[in-house]
Amino acid sequence: MQESFLSTFQSFTEPWLLFLADDPMMRLLQGAMLLIGAIVIFLVFFTTRDILCRTHSFLYMFVCIVLVAALPFIGFFLYLLIRPSRTIRERELYAMVQNLQTKTPAKKKLKK
Repeated sequence: MQESFLSTFQSFTEPWLLFLADDPMMRLLQGAMLLIGAIVIFLVFFTTRDILCRTHSFLYMFVCIVLVAALPFIGFFLYLLIRPSRTIRERELYAMVQNLQTKTPAKKKLKK
């Protein structure tokens, strides 16, 4: 039973692992490159989602996404430095609160 399962699993995974090298060091290098590629894709998608929530400027969005795509790790840290501090929704909420505060009169002190 155990032997048949292993042979079935090996025959299933063999076509999927053909792109990996036979040398263990090369496999390690290929695995590291796949991991780095996945991290870079994550950083670009994170940056895209984040900048879409923070500004309406197409040029600013484009520059930030290209910066992270061209210089993955350094570009992501630069993006964190230059991105707007608040999202669009946070700025709108802050403006509404400020508007409400300026429209309501201050409470008068009660005379005793």
